[in-house]
Amino acid sequence: MPPMRPPQRKSNAGVIVALVLVGVTLFSITMIGAVAAAITSDSASDYSSSSSSEATTSEESTSSTTSSSSSSETTTSSSTSESSTYEPEDQVRPVSRLGDHPINIPSNGAVNTSCNLPSFDTDVQSQDRFYQAALPCLMEAWTPLLEDANLPVRMPQVITSGDDFETPCGTRKWDQTAMYCPGSHTIYMTARYYSEKEQRTDAGAYLGQFAHEFGHAVQGMAGINAAYGDASYDAGGGDTAAGLELTRRSELQATCFEGMSLAALQNGGVSNDYIFPALQDSRERGDEYNAQRDHGTMKTNQAWIDQGFYKNEVAQCNTWLADPSDVN
Repeated sequence: MPPMRPPQRKSNAGVIVALVLVGVTLFSITMIGAVAAAITSDSASDYSSSSSSEATTSEESTSSTTSSSSSSETTTSSSTSESSTYEPEDQVRPVSRLGDHPINIPSNGAVNTSCNLPSFDTDVQSQDRFYQAALPCLMEAWTPLLEDANLPVRMPQVITSGDDFETPCGTRKWDQTAMYCPGSHTIYMTARYYSEKEQRTDAGAYLGQFAHEFGHAVQGMAGINAAYGDASYDAGGGDTAAGLELTRRSELQATCFEGMSLAALQNGGVSNDYIFPALQDSRERGDEYNAQRDHGTMKTNQAWIDQGFYKNEVAQCNTWLADPSDVN
């Protein structure tokens, strides 16, 4: 899941610049189902930093509710044909590695992809329509890259709800940020959190957070998520200093992948009315508003979202080899 945002304030839109293909100088993950290599962890990405609303009161917006979202609706993608389990022997497999992962082919990025997004509103059903429309676009953008690296291509499921989720990764409450669960290869979008707790109304901010979760799904397809789970276990768990650093590396890679997705959509013709607010929303998230240091500071999040957006090269999102100071 993405990090928290500060309490509601005006966005500094003036700092957003048009896409120019210049680098941001910075620094030169699991498939589920019937595959041969079993999943090593069902821990959800973005899951540990806000385990209860009480634990994150000071990090979350305290504004009163202004949305009339339906809290009882839950919607699930009806397109599951690409989510079926693999044929046995001749299928490619995820690769459980981190810094030396084969996904990091130099110069490979998300391909330019057009996307016909529906009109947006903050109610649960409207949000779900928006995410279900964006999902195949993101899959199209990332499929060539995954295929070039001989990695599985499997569309995740998306579930949008105003209520709590019961998942293989545990319970996700309506007032927590969205998450990706590798145990079900599913993105769970907590609609009311963004509309009521954060009081976001701009479609771009929702697109950005969905693209972040899709970045975790890419990690799942590739096998990076499985390797991260193993490394976290070896480090003594996610609450240790080493475990928290690994979680930051995972989260910041998903943020960088988000930037790549936004670049692919922008170059495919998606309006900057979506793209720029998505970038700005991610730039303004960070551990300054989290209960734990598991997502990186606002400055670090800004660096990685821009790295992905301006460079759009998957190897430039290899947070696993970055200096610790670049994932703080």
